[in-house]
Amino acid sequence: MAEVAVVHLVRKQNGPAPLCRFIESWRAYPPGLDHELVIVFKGFEEDFTRYDELLDGVSHRRIFMADRGLDLASYFEAALLLDYKYFCFLNSFSRVLAHGWLELLFRCIRSEGVGLVGATGSHQSIAGGYTKQELDLRALTPGTQFAWRVRRALRDRRPNAMSQRAIRLVLRLAGVWRPARDFAPFPNPHVRTNAFMASRDILMRMRPGSIRMKHSAYKFESGVEGLTSRIRRLGQKALVVGRDGRGYEPETWPLSNTFWQSREENLLVADNQTELYMEADAATRAELAQYAWGDQARPG
Repeated sequence: MAEVAVVHLVRKQNGPAPLCRFIESWRAYPPGLDHELVIVFKGFEEDFTRYDELLDGVSHRRIFMADRGLDLASYFEAALLLDYKYFCFLNSFSRVLAHGWLELLFRCIRSEGVGLVGATGSHQSIAGGYTKQELDLRALTPGTQFAWRVRRALRDRRPNAMSQRAIRLVLRLAGVWRPARDFAPFPNPHVRTNAFMASRDILMRMRPGSIRMKHSAYKFESGVEGLTSRIRRLGQKALVVGRDGRGYEPETWPLSNTFWQSREENLLVADNQTELYMEADAATRAELAQYAWGDQARPG
């Protein structure tokens, strides 16, 4: 049995289009490493016809989960169920972009002192954006500040995203959602969990509690008790791996040109957030780059 599993999540509520895009990229860019592809079907009861067609000829293993909790919960459930030495997790909207992408991630995770690698990372903080941006906002009139925040909130108009924002507002009012307590201020380096890799041993030490709501996923991804922070407290490195094969440490992530920077030309695995940046107008790209990288932003 291969020692590496690539775990890709397929949610019924997303329809077959994301899987179609993933499989097209999978066929176009071979991973370059012996592995087993594991497809996690989440929320399915029947009607696999379209999915069977998409996976025809693709060697893979299937596991099935109920549609509860968020992506991260499914990843750790898969790591509990499956006995591989290393796991590479790819979310529903992931698309691989380069030949040998898995081999590049694997080479870095096998390096001395490395506990976590990912295709993207960010310095952004939910507790507060880039300091200069916050100061500039405070200099505006209350009405202009409000308009800016509304525009940013409405950038993602998906019903589930808008409902999550409403839930966060209620939780904030109730004192449950307290960003200043749960997240470090900018810069807050964290590996994004759209595409990441770690050993099973590390994952079992990092197992989160319940992740049923988006704010819990944010806390596990980028909070003070989140995945990257806990990895670093173990004395292990968290790296972003570029298409160039280099493992970038947090202080050099802005130079990696992988997430919300330049034209993301060094990106190994795309997702809906990297595509949001690439499809945006120049003003929006500048805003996103600054949000992720502060005064090191270089929007393309």
